Amino acid sequence: MELHLRKEVSEQMLIYDVKGQSLPAIEVFSTAIKALKEHLWTTHIEKNMRVITMEHVKWVLTIPAIWSARSKLFMRLCAETAGIQSKRLCIALEPEAAALYCQQKQRTIDEYGAGSSSEKIDQGANYLVIDIGGGTVDIIAHKKIIHNKVEELCSASGNDCGGTRIDREFMQMIETIVGKSVMEGLKRDYTLDYIDFIRALEIFKRGVGNRKKSTINMSIPITALNDLCKKFGKGSFSEAVSQSDYKKYLFIKGNILQVQMTLAKEKFKSITDEIVKEIKNVLVRVEGVKIDTFFVVGGCSESSLIQEAIKDSFKDRHIVTPEEPILVVLKGAVLFGHTPDFITSRVTRFAYGRRIRPIFNELAHDINRKVESDGVFRCTNVFDLLMKKNTHCSVGSTQSIEYHTYERNQAKVTVAVYVSENDDTEYVDDAGCEKLGELVVDIPNPTSERRYINVDFHFGGTELVVTATVKGEMTPCIARFELI
Repeated sequence: MELHLRKEVSEQMLIYDVKGQSLPAIEVFSTAIKALKEHLWTTHIEKNMRVITMEHVKWVLTIPAIWSARSKLFMRLCAETAGIQSKRLCIALEPEAAALYCQQKQRTIDEYGAGSSSEKIDQGANYLVIDIGGGTVDIIAHKKIIHNKVEELCSASGNDCGGTRIDREFMQMIETIVGKSVMEGLKRDYTLDYIDFIRALEIFKRGVGNRKKSTINMSIPITALNDLCKKFGKGSFSEAVSQSDYKKYLFIKGNILQVQMTLAKEKFKSITDEIVKEIKNVLVRVEGVKIDTFFVVGGCSESSLIQEAIKDSFKDRHIVTPEEPILVVLKGAVLFGHTPDFITSRVTRFAYGRRIRPIFNELAHDINRKVESDGVFRCTNVFDLLMKKNTHCSVGSTQSIEYHTYERNQAKVTVAVYVSENDDTEYVDDAGCEKLGELVVDIPNPTSERRYINVDFHFGGTELVVTATVKGEMTPCIARFELI
């Protein structure tokens, strides 16, 4: 969630554990990816498929569609740091992977005649995929073109209203009861108990709405809570609850917290309301397009409360929740690795541009940005638009820019690439504009002569891809993004 919530994502970014201790984010993420990679390799591939080498494996890394361009780039760098070659790495957007799985499921229905015909998406039909995960909700709108091919109707949208929002709501309630000092002490001095508490909350969430009883139980670290409550003058945890505004809704029996179902459901309302709001926003963006089917996937889509909220708000739509919705993105990611051309076109979420220094124009440029360079007056930090926001781009759409060296024996050319919320951005330091990174193009066989480089920006994919060629060279040069 840090990669979604933070604006300043960089290779130097730190993240903090529950005790407040920090580590470089790239180290934490890459270590996790490496552990997954090595587990697969040592447990399955080496034992069962010895003829397979690392060069044979294509790795698919799934990320939320609503992440920023910098966060996507950061994840690629983490995977490369974990030992995955860039050319063997595919970035998949989670709701797109889910959409591919749902299409594949339909093929099974067609071929074997199993399942409900109401799940089928006919050619030319439109649908939404609503991926309700732990952290975020991602929503995409697709039009089915031909068999197993779709195009995006609008750019992906969503918000941080996944399952962890309920966790925060519940933990804030406990903090209101016992005080901030108790909760900080639980994280710091009873870390394993705190983590077990979070895990118990995960199980608790899945049961809310599925029971006819008036209460629902969850285990709590009662010994740790009692010790901390006494330490900070709250008596026992039970006494703190009895003195709180929640005394009519919470009951303690040993290490079990009984929660009135009405209160438990109330904690879901904040995210169900926001999920419905996000869906309505997408329908407004594609106004005039008929969308009859919603595919609801992701771990939190199993919640009957969330399903009911969507069905109640969109009674004229067909709501489909596939079997094992928590695995839909995973299964779809495997399919995406085999058929990355499933999406024929996407809609850009940002305006893309580069930083340039054109000849100063008294009528167009800010006088405060006027600088002299080699006897010529130029304007600094100008945003040169490469691709507008909300543009329908076929996969592989290319914008080519020619660059050249300025110095003798220059070994590389650096291009600063930016993304902006606005197409009319004038300067790279305007509000809503941020640096994606620096594109570094290595020039083979540097000479004293001026060298010309064609840099191609490829749009329409799950991430911005850049390739470069030096005129007169047979071997393509290496172009790489550096996240500054």
